[in-house]
Amino acid sequence: MMRFGTGILVLAALAAGCAAGLKESGVADPAVARAALRNTAPAQPLRIVFDWRVREREGRFRGQGVARLQPPAHARIDLFGPRGEGLLSAALVDGTVRMPPTRQAVDVPPPAMMWAVLGVVAPPEDARLVSTTQQGARVRLDYQAGDGHLRYELDQGRLRGVRWDAPGNRRLTVELKGDAGHGTPARAVYRDWSGDVELVLDLKQVQDVDPYPPETWVPAR
Repeated sequence: MMRFGTGILVLAALAAGCAAGLKESGVADPAVARAALRNTAPAQPLRIVFDWRVREREGRFRGQGVARLQPPAHARIDLFGPRGEGLLSAALVDGTVRMPPTRQAVDVPPPAMMWAVLGVVAPPEDARLVSTTQQGARVRLDYQAGDGHLRYELDQGRLRGVRWDAPGNRRLTVELKGDAGHGTPARAVYRDWSGDVELVLDLKQVQDVDPYPPETWVPAR
């Protein structure tokens, strides 16, 4: 089974590189955080086609996938193997993951990480904003998430990196590059450092679509 991890997020290289140029405020400005959430949230229904590949201890896997986004906070990701076989169907509604009752061939990241891979800032509901740092178009948001620490890095209003550290040396990161249109990245790299897992998504097509029917957000297969 392919495992994408279950825990915590963020991006060490980007955080280190950005921290040197940012002026630490030491204060939490909720307006800055609200703007980041608003600017990265899906603005219209989208259909995204992407290639994906996973590297983990058990081997390497690849295939294609489809993501569907719809305001205010709905998303669905379907992954297919090299022969078109379905490996995963998972819907996100706000901060909740909905999956079919049948066993999935892929373990999914936590909701905040799944949103981050799509370029969306969506911290857990119980996360507490502890600091906002801003310099020009670069913004950093720091949250206390349970016993862990969650950090978002944005540039020009776009999410570029996420890091979530928790006790037990657990760490998850997301790194976003390029622009595929409609606020989505051209490439997303998700890493579960403790599980030695790397997932790469390369977005090939992003298009406006009509609103999806309600059953889209309840995967049934």
